[in-house]
This record gives sequence, C-alpha cells and structure tokens, in this order.
Amino acid sequence: MCRMQARWSVSRAPYWLALVAGITTVSLPGCGGAPAPVSNETAAAPTKAKPAKTKSSESDDAEPSNPNVRVDADGRKWIGDIPWDVFFDDPLAVVANNTPVGGAPAAGTASMTPMESPFPETPASPSPSAAGGAVDWKSLVTMEQIADEAKRIRNHLTSSLQSQGSYNGNYKDLAVDGAVVSALAAVAGLHPGDISWKANSRFLREYGLQLNGAAVGLGRENYSASQTAAENIEAVLNGNLPGNAGDPPAARPFAEVASRAGLMNRMEKASEWMRANINAESVFNKELEQIRQESAILGLFAKIISDKTYDSTEEEDYVRPAGLLVAAAHEAVVSTEEKSYAKFQDAMNQIKKACDECHLSYRN
Repeated sequence: MCRMQARWSVSRAPYWLALVAGITTVSLPGCGGAPAPVSNETAAAPTKAKPAKTKSSESDDAEPSNPNVRVDADGRKWIGDIPWDVFFDDPLAVVANNTPVGGAPAAGTASMTPMESPFPETPASPSPSAAGGAVDWKSLVTMEQIADEAKRIRNHLTSSLQSQGSYNGNYKDLAVDGAVVSALAAVAGLHPGDISWKANSRFLREYGLQLNGAAVGLGRENYSASQTAAENIEAVLNGNLPGNAGDPPAARPFAEVASRAGLMNRMEKASEWMRANINAESVFNKELEQIRQESAILGLFAKIISDKTYDSTEEEDYVRPAGLLVAAAHEAVVSTEEKSYAKFQDAMNQIKKACDECHLSYRN
C-alpha cells in the first residue's frame, strides 16, 4: 500500500483507504499470530486532490498551511484525525513502482505509465452482493471468522485493561477494538449464519461503540469508561446481558456505529501482516488459515466502509478502488483454498495498487 499526504476535512466520519496505504512500512510479529490493531482516531471525509500547480503559479497563488495539521500530546503529527506518518511523501513515485510482492512476475505492466490504471473496468472476481443490492455477507466472511476475530479482541482487552498503566499504553488500540466489535456485531445481526451471541448482537454493537468513544485519551476517567465498556462486551460474548443494557434499535447505519478510521486501522494491520510475513511459498502453506482470516477481515471491512452512509461513497474515485480492494481480498481468500502462492502474490499486488489508485485522487 502507499503512504502519502492526504487532505482530510475534520468530521466524525472516518475514512478508509488512507490508513490501509501504510501497509508496506511496518513489520509485525512473526507468523501465526493475528495482528494487534494500531491506533484509532476518527477520520474525516476526504477531499479531492487539486491539480498540481506550476512553479510560476505557486508564487502567485500559494495555499496557506493546512489548518488541519496538528501535533498531539505524544508529539505525533496528524492531518485532521489521520496520523501523518502513514502517508508517503511522493505518491506518484510509489504508484509508478510496479515491483511485485515476493518476486512474482509483474505481468502486463512493462509499458504502463505512472498515471495509467492497472485495473480492468470491472473486478475480475464475482461481486459479493446479492440481488436487489443487499450485501451477501456470507460470501465475505463466515461466522467462524467473526467468532475468531471477536476472540482475538477479547484477549487484547484483557491484557490491555489490567491497570491504568496498561490502558495508557494501549488506549488507541482499544479504540480500534471498539470499532471492530461494533462492525462485527452489526454484520452478525445481518448474516444468515449463527453465532452464540447473535440474538444480543445489537447490544454488543453498542458496547463496541462505547469502547471506541471511551478510549480517546490518557487518564483514569477514560480508563474507567473503557473498562466498563470492555466488561459489557465480555458479558455479551459470554451469553449474558448487563442489567442496564437498555433497548437499542435492531439496526443502525454503519457510519453511526463503526468508526471508519478504526476499521481502516484493522485493514492496514491485516494487509501489513500478510505482506511482512508471507514472503515464501513454504510460509504461505503453513499459514493458510491465518491468511484466510486476515484476508476475509480485510475484504469485509473494505465492503463496510463502502456503505452509502459514509461520506465520499458517491464519488467514483472512492468507490472504484474500494470495490477493487474487496475483489483483491476475495482473491487472497481463494488463493488459500486453492493453495496457490502465485495467486496470493497477485492478490497482494492488487491490494496495494487499489490503495495507490485511491490516493492519487485523495491527497494533499
């Protein structure tokens, strides 16, 4: 994926592909373990990139410094609510680089110019949508994969909320966990499959949203609120319902309950883990189950952040690469079923190119 400077207007509707773009830069722990999510801050809707200015026009019509750039208490630089360090400084140079993953041949790219799209007009793999526009959730993720992701988050909540100190070191990751829990619960309520807590998925969705909103900074107040939300999540996953659960609606728009920035972070980690660790066919064959899990989560969340309730989802430059990302993640899943390392390499290259294409349109 690419890193680049992006222009974002500040809002509570987080944006997806910018953070997936950072997958080539961070290494994760060794094979076999599911990646821990990275920090989550709500991302705003992107604004389309402006045409590049010539040197002669820059002196006459220079833009003021970006008012959305800020530095947090930890000294980390942000553009709106997106971390500065996930973007490449030169996106055009990055997208021009057609070096494939793991040494796979880059078929059909020799004559491609940097601005030429490497994709067909329509994704090659079948669209995971049912008739009438309803999402066919079972084609994107199984209930077993949802359960595995929920188990990963449960373990992370336990280790990260042992004390205020452990919370302070993990609160951004906990906010990501909240977004992921909300998204998983919302999908579980719509999925035709079954899971032990499906009947209470609407409550789990709300507790995930509470965690995402609680883990927003250091201090005892945020720690206590996050701990309460996590305890409620644990209760629902165990088949219990807290006495003050209330009566939340059966369904809510994804944009209201699933932070796009949080989902972007989890998507980034899924792609990052595969790119950093699955670098040989022997490793691929040993990690088929984990690759299938990470690919399914990547494709699921790419589909969710394409939901029309999020900002920018009416723009072709957003919708097109989002659809290509869903298709590429599906191909990665298929590669594990067919045990084809070559197909996996191609899928990873397409995932990266989808992000590059998006960020040529949404950049500073």
